[in-house]
Amino acid sequence: PIPITNYQFRVADGADTNQIAKDLEASFLENGMEVDVLEDLWNESIAAFRSFTNIFLGFMGLGLVVGVAALGVVSTRAVVERRQQIGVLRAIGYRRRMVQLSFLLESSFIALLGTAIGVILGLILSHNAISDIRAEEGNENIRYVIPWLKIGVIIAITYAFAVLATFIPARQASRTYPA
Repeated sequence: PIPITNYQFRVADGADTNQIAKDLEASFLENGMEVDVLEDLWNESIAAFRSFTNIFLGFMGLGLVVGVAALGVVSTRAVVERRQQIGVLRAIGYRRRMVQLSFLLESSFIALLGTAIGVILGLILSHNAISDIRAEEGNENIRYVIPWLKIGVIIAITYAFAVLATFIPARQASRTYPA
């Protein structure tokens, strides 16, 4: 039996690594040499990781959509259940805009509080995951980087849709006639 031996070759910058790999395999065909380009192997493993991340982001997006829809349902129920209180507020002098603004502020508070709790817990869990990966593999080169721009965009879009989902119930509340 022939022992399996691994060799690593460094190629010049700008060289065609795939062609060099084919040439090496052709030259050592009778010896059974198999050539793998490390860059291709690396890209394959990164692609698998990105696929997993995209699936995870899809579930996160689905959760956000469900959360925004739930906020709209809760706002609609609040308008229906508080019809008498809204009428009394209108009777004592609240204007339509004031009633609408109060419902929008209430739903904004709920949306922002939920978003803040989610972001804080996500940051804590991701920090713990990176710390565990560093400790298990002994790789100190792994850095914990927070994508603040992406998080900010996600928060802004979520908040905009949350306000949009509660705008119609708030508008219905503002059209309640005084008791």
